[in-house]
Amino acid sequence: MKRRHWLMAVGWLMALPAWAGAPGSWVGDARAVRVFTPGRLVDSRAIEPPAAVRGEIASVAWRFDVPPGAVGLRAWLCHPQRCLALSAARGRSKGLAGLAADAPLRFRFGLVRGHQPTRPLRITGLQAIVDYR
Repeated sequence: MKRRHWLMAVGWLMALPAWAGAPGSWVGDARAVRVFTPGRLVDSRAIEPPAAVRGEIASVAWRFDVPPGAVGLRAWLCHPQRCLALSAARGRSKGLAGLAADAPLRFRFGLVRGHQPTRPLRITGLQAIVDYR
């Protein structure tokens, strides 16, 4: 009987490193932002990870909604250490891989000079998904 308990304990100890470094993901949303002045950057509020997140970013996915006809909009997803230029309103990238997964993210938007909208562009549905390991 003792031998079986000992073998079970060894099995749990061998599984512990894999469990402790298990990959995971977190999802966060931010409120809408308004962009109006070309050349001026606008940041969303911080998207905070859950308190229990540890590890490094493996990849990030994002989405946001842009009004129809918006021209000259540039977008980034920013970690405190660097920003990732976003080429579309939805996507996935490994561009922030290796950075701390427990850091807040922000969306950043700007209009290219020469593209002045008649009214502010309201960017909605801001969401980031962080896969980490």
